[in-house]
Amino acid sequence: MERTRVTVVGSATVVPQADQDTACLLLNHDHLIDTGWNAAINMGRYGGDPMQIDYLFITHCHHDHYIGLPQLLFVHAMWRSRRPDRPPLTVIGPKPDIGMVVERAVHFLRAEQFPDAVTMPKVVALQAGDSYATPRFEVTTAPTVHPVVGLCYRFRDSVTGATLAVTGDTAYRLPLADHVRGVDLLVHEASRGACASHPNDRGGHSGSIDAARIALAGEVRQLGLIHYPSAIRDQVLGAAQEVFPNTVALREGDQFQLG
Repeated sequence: MERTRVTVVGSATVVPQADQDTACLLLNHDHLIDTGWNAAINMGRYGGDPMQIDYLFITHCHHDHYIGLPQLLFVHAMWRSRRPDRPPLTVIGPKPDIGMVVERAVHFLRAEQFPDAVTMPKVVALQAGDSYATPRFEVTTAPTVHPVVGLCYRFRDSVTGATLAVTGDTAYRLPLADHVRGVDLLVHEASRGACASHPNDRGGHSGSIDAARIALAGEVRQLGLIHYPSAIRDQVLGAAQEVFPNTVALREGDQFQLG
C-alpha cells in the first residue's frame, strides 16, 4: 500500500552544526519545504534527489529558510542532462516577499551573464487563507506570528489521504490548532527551547511547550519538534511530552510513513 513519506533534511536552529542543516523537510520525493542552508546537497544523504524537486514551499522569507535556494537552482542547471524534460521549479511562498527572494536568488547567480547557470523558476505568491494544489497534494494556509509574513502549510495527499502540517517559525498562536486539526503529523518549531514563550512573542518563536499545546488542542496524531537548540534536545523533548506524550524531537535523516 502506498504511503506518504516525510524525510527530515534539516532540524537545527538558524546556524547549524557541520552535520546538520536548518529546518527543512522533503515530502515524498518531489516536494521540498524550506531549503535550509544547502538542502540541494544534503538531501542526498537521506535518499533525496534535487533533480526530482518540482515544488518548493517556503514558510517565510528569513535567511535560514531560503538561503539554499540559489544552490537548488544552480544544481538544476548543472545537472539538467539528468532530466532534460523536467518542468521549471515552482516556488510557493508568502506575499509580498517570495517574488523578491526568487528574483534576487536568480540575480545572485548572474543569470544575465551566465544563462546556463540558472534555471528560471515559476513563482506562486500566497496570502494566508489561500489554497494551492499540486498533482499530488492539496495545500491550505494559515497565518503565523513572526516579524516577517509567514505561512503555516497543511498538506493533504490526494492519493493516500495522509495529512501533514508545517508551522514554519511562529510565536504561540492558538488558532493554528484549528488549521492543523487532526493531522497525522504536525511539525512545529521550538526555537525557544524547553519552555512556553510569552503569547505573541515579539521575536516570533515558540518553545516546545507551546508546540505541545497546539498539538493537544488540535488533536493531532503526532508532534514533531523542529528548529530547536540541539544541545538541550532531551529537555526540549521532555517538556513537550509532559503536555503531549506522542512527541518526537526531529533529527536529520528521520523518516515518517503516513497514511
